[in-house]
Amino acid sequence: MKIKSPFGQGRWGNFKHAFTSKQAFIEYAEAPKPDGEKSNRWTNIDLAQSPPHDRIWGKYVYLAFWIAHAAGVGNWTAGSAIISLGLYPLDAWLALAASHIMITIMIVLNGRGPARYHIGFPIMARSVYGMWGSYFAVGMRAVVCIIWNGVNSYYGGRLVSVALRCIWPQWGRLPNGLPASADITSQQLAGFFIFMFFFLILSFFHSRDLKYLYYFKSIFCAITMHAVLIWWMINNKGVSFTSLAGSKPLDKQSHIWLVLQAFNAGVGTASSLSVNQGDMARYATKPNDQLWTTLIGYPIASALPCLYGILVASAAKELTGTAIWNMWDTLDYMLDAHADNAGHRFFVFLCAISMALAYLAINIASNCLPFGSDLSALFPRWMTIRRGQVLCTILGVCIVPWKLVNSAKAFISFVSGYGYFLAPIAGCLAVDYFYQKKGNLVLKDLWRGEPDGRYYYWRGWNMRAVAVTVLSLLPCLPSFAATLDPNRLGMSLEAQRLFYISFTLTYFLSATMYALSYVVFPEKNLHVKERTLKWEQYANELDADEANAAANFEAEAGKLPDEFETKYEMPVEARVVELPGR
Repeated sequence: MKIKSPFGQGRWGNFKHAFTSKQAFIEYAEAPKPDGEKSNRWTNIDLAQSPPHDRIWGKYVYLAFWIAHAAGVGNWTAGSAIISLGLYPLDAWLALAASHIMITIMIVLNGRGPARYHIGFPIMARSVYGMWGSYFAVGMRAVVCIIWNGVNSYYGGRLVSVALRCIWPQWGRLPNGLPASADITSQQLAGFFIFMFFFLILSFFHSRDLKYLYYFKSIFCAITMHAVLIWWMINNKGVSFTSLAGSKPLDKQSHIWLVLQAFNAGVGTASSLSVNQGDMARYATKPNDQLWTTLIGYPIASALPCLYGILVASAAKELTGTAIWNMWDTLDYMLDAHADNAGHRFFVFLCAISMALAYLAINIASNCLPFGSDLSALFPRWMTIRRGQVLCTILGVCIVPWKLVNSAKAFISFVSGYGYFLAPIAGCLAVDYFYQKKGNLVLKDLWRGEPDGRYYYWRGWNMRAVAVTVLSLLPCLPSFAATLDPNRLGMSLEAQRLFYISFTLTYFLSATMYALSYVVFPEKNLHVKERTLKWEQYANELDADEANAAANFEAEAGKLPDEFETKYEMPVEARVVELPGR
């Protein structure tokens, strides 16, 4: 499968033709239409069900993606950052490992529906929140994607700055023309914009077609992490048991809350994927391809970077007196240790570039792809996933991300905090698909905005889902606000600590409230039939119809060419079939 270039033949000609008249420009600017149909408020080519030739993510692609994601700097930084706050290293690692097991289950739950029906998150959200209510969920996620995109890009820029110092030592002596209040130096800002330049180029490619990037990243990032760990273990001659006992004694209550904070931070590093998984699972070749590789691969792969970050932070504490909590400062110290050795500088350069590449790949799939999908749902006439990816890259600069994460405490607060806004959405999606609808979706109604549509609910809103989302956010909202300015709000320490369990509490609270809402206030007219169907009966019937359509095409057209899976686009009537009685 070749990567589809955004600069293919004929596109330059179409671009020039767009300026020949006003109508030509409008036609060029409009999003491509699905299967020759006219785009409308509810659909375009990226909102339609993924055709068979786009279902190119097999189990090894998902395995590579999760290894690559786990091998990113986020898990490393979460482990080392929590150590710098005073938690015992072993307790920190166990809390983070347990959190990754829990978030993996959440990710898999919300990947099942999209993998089964080959639809993205915005379309799944319509089945839960309603045709218009889905904009509420989609808008919330889009904002979180922008913030995460900016923060990850800032981290990538810091690594680029380290790499440039390996090539040109004078880069580290670049005069700083920015005030201290900027929270960033001229050197760091230059590295950030260099990273954003390459990231902008990558954003023109559809994330679906970048599977080989994930293969490459999963290998090189894993090698880099082991190399950095080995360097510190050799130079510090291991890590002593004294270091592993913790940097300072903690009373029992403080210790428990710090463990919970570590658990919440671990969940936070992948919290956005609890709803973003659908935008990747829709491209699964088989529904179970995203299941077992995620369920087994991610918890194991993520446990190692957390452990390595903890070990390196502990070694740094012994060697330097400070627990270095982030990868760029870690590499900076390694570079300074042997700055005159060209071979050593090259080694650090490879480490920095490899980790910067990790942020490129994580951003494009975990933030830009979901944001592009969200914008495609909000503005289907004009926006596509690829256009949304480009816009997300630009907006990531506008949020000045270095203001959010300039210390270990700020980093933990960030990863623990912003993901909590997605927790109720993830909870409602999981309960609705597995409990309320029993895995049965009426696809044709997911693109119908008429009042008689199955998912129109009340004036296009499923108010119970909206109410549950808002109510489940309220308990932890004051403590989240306190992380932004604790002194001004005047909250007690006990009240602020509720934030340490924000994502977990909000997720289970929303899931419970949403399930109980259907028990206490059952719907009388909608979704009655789904409760009497077998598990994923509609999906099974849809698969059978697709197989029959493919067989009929083969019988009529003769032997299919070898390129069938990558070139032939299944007719829309074979992809979204209105089954009898629905």
